Parts: sequence; structure tokens; C-alpha cells
Amino acid sequence: MGKGRELNKKVIKLKILEWLNGKQLTNDELLGILQIFTNNICHDYLNALHINVMFKEIPGNIAVFNNEDRCIYLNLKYMTNKVLLLEALLHELEHYYQLLYVSNYDTPKALRWRNELNNYIGIENPIHNMLQEIEIDAEAFAEVVLSCEFGIEYRNPDSNLQMVIEEYINSGNLLDE
Repeated sequence: MGKGRELNKKVIKLKILEWLNGKQLTNDELLGILQIFTNNICHDYLNALHINVMFKEIPGNIAVFNNEDRCIYLNLKYMTNKVLLLEALLHELEHYYQLLYVSNYDTPKALRWRNELNNYIGIENPIHNMLQEIEIDAEAFAEVVLSCEFGIEYRNPDSNLQMVIEEYINSGNLLDE
């Protein structure tokens, strides 16, 4: 990685940490920082092309990945819970990766994920929604990146679900091909 790219990553990380610690940013400034951060995550973690990030009111959701628009929408209503907003962005980024993965591979994981994506259980059934591997994987990815990039030990508020996420992380399934 070139020095310019590494410096860019450090600057963006610092700006996000400042924002998390209370620095006021306009929506446009924050969106610019989150877009560059998203591009870095796509490059460094997902080996994927960048995806756009936009603010949009999304009833009942913190964030949504829209494959048709190739965009992650973040709900401005959650601006006061910055860690949750960042966690949701990373969660949706992993859903983007999952779609790319099932489109390009026929591994056992890809077959399981493809089946879940084709038979997706939505948030109207929250217990079954969160017990899908694709959801556990997205939660685990977000937790790991928050920890690795920012030292933030985010935990899902549902303690039972958190135990499942930790088991998934510890099993190596997050890195399994």
C-alpha cells in the first residue's frame, strides 16, 4: 500500500474517532468521511469495488443495503448513536460482500448464503431474521472491524444473540471460505 493511501486511511480513522468523541460535523462532511471509510473497508477487508453511502430516512431501520442502487442508506435519525450508526454501516457492507460472494463462488458457505438470501426472513420476524447465518456474519464482521479499526468493543444488546455472534467469530466461520 502506498504512503498516500496509508496516510489517507489514518486521517479518515482520526476524523471518525474525533466525530465519535463529539466533534461536530455537517452532514456533508460526515458523509464524505464515511464514504472514504467505506471505500477503505471495501478495499482492505472485502476486496470489492466501492459502494455509495447516502443519508436517507428509512422507517424502522438504522441502515439498509440497496443492491439495485448499489448504495447503503444511513438513517439520519440515528445520528446521536454514533457507534450504532457505524456498526450498521459495517453490517450493511458485509451484506454487500455476501451478495458478491454468492455471485462468484460455489463453496459450501456460498451455497448456504445463497439459500438464505433466496429465502430471506425479514425484520418483521426479528428472532428468525437474526438467526440467519448472513445476519450473524454481518454482525460479527461489524464487531470485528469496530474492534480492529477503532478499539470499540461493540456488543449486540441482545445477550443471547451476542453469544451466538461470539461463537461464530471464535469458530473461524467469519474467515471460512
